[in-house]
Amino acid sequence: MGLKLDSFDRRIACILLENSRESLSDISKKIRLSRENVNYKIKRLSSNGFIEDFYAKFNEAELKIKHCVAFVQLKGLKSNSEQEILDFLKRQEFVNWVGTVAGKWTLIFDLRVPETIAVSGIMNQLLAGFGENIEDYVLLNVEEGELFFEKCLEEKLRNLKWSKKKTRRKKLDRTDCKIMEVLNKNSRASYAEIAEKIGLSANGVKKRIKNLEDSKMIEKYSITLNFKKLGFEWYGIQLKLAKFEQELNASIRQFFRSHPRIIFYYKYLGPWDYDIGFMARDSTELKNFINELRAKFPEELKITDVFITLDEIKSCRLPEGIFKNLESASKH
Repeated sequence: MGLKLDSFDRRIACILLENSRESLSDISKKIRLSRENVNYKIKRLSSNGFIEDFYAKFNEAELKIKHCVAFVQLKGLKSNSEQEILDFLKRQEFVNWVGTVAGKWTLIFDLRVPETIAVSGIMNQLLAGFGENIEDYVLLNVEEGELFFEKCLEEKLRNLKWSKKKTRRKKLDRTDCKIMEVLNKNSRASYAEIAEKIGLSANGVKKRIKNLEDSKMIEKYSITLNFKKLGFEWYGIQLKLAKFEQELNASIRQFFRSHPRIIFYYKYLGPWDYDIGFMARDSTELKNFINELRAKFPEELKITDVFITLDEIKSCRLPEGIFKNLESASKH
């Protein structure tokens, strides 16, 4: 049995997905529930593990961050070998998401790395330490991607979209970097809490955050949800294009966006072209989706692999190394 959410829980979660800094008073007005009840529900959704993180989403292109995904097939594992590899990845300052999976691959991890740092160096460390346990691996650059995590709530986001503002370049200083680092760890931190951490007045923090938002260094604030709490399993499906046409790619992406159970897609340049995350309550739902996908794109797409995500080991927010690098760069 999954976690039971009432309509207020779902609407609160939807609002926080779109803006996790939304005030209790504003959420209260939007869903017509008392401020105290909204506060109680947010705390309950966090304490029961459904909301895992409150984080800020930053402009990775402007910050010159590369996004790569590594797929690793392990072999010859002893009782604690896999855990040692997972612990190694958790300690890496540019690794943000780590998951164990069942399928062709054993584990997958995401890297967010400054453009000035070679991704191969991180993989070389992994191979040097655990080469005897690595049967195969693929490291791919993410060309583009979209997240649709609100779909697991089965709610439509109406009038909750992040407002569009003109973008203007902003040079970051050390204080900006520290504010961003705090918001990355907890996007609901108050101005006073942030001010105390960085040694600035609350009004000064408020003004700097507004500037970071206006310049689009901060794109939005969101939350990480635990889909398993709702009774879903998360399947990864790797797809290879048979044709390379702009119109076809647009049609495929629109299918991903509109399908009620696809929660994200990544597009790569590599041995396969797309990864999609699909939520299913059981294998029958997965089978029905595969049949639907084959019927929709019979000649255009080929499924190269399907795997199930067993555990998520590390959060999807930006890794700590990014902010160390930004602070260092801001001094020069």
